[in-house]
Amino acid sequence: MEIPSHYRPRTSRGRFFIGCFAVLFAFTQWPFLAWANRIEPLVFGLPFLYAYLSAIYALMLVALWLLWRWRV
Repeated sequence: MEIPSHYRPRTSRGRFFIGCFAVLFAFTQWPFLAWANRIEPLVFGLPFLYAYLSAIYALMLVALWLLWRWRV
């Protein structure tokens, strides 16, 4: 008897959220980070890079929270 992996999402909603999480994580990597690091203005008193990363990480946390809340 083979036990299914608990690392793989079992529903289409779970696959969707894992895909969203992977895309959001990609936005924190080099090509996008280099773009965000060139912009000069301040956002709520923070340099744009820090505001950009804070927003992306907040969206990642929301995606994980929704995934946990809906028990996918």
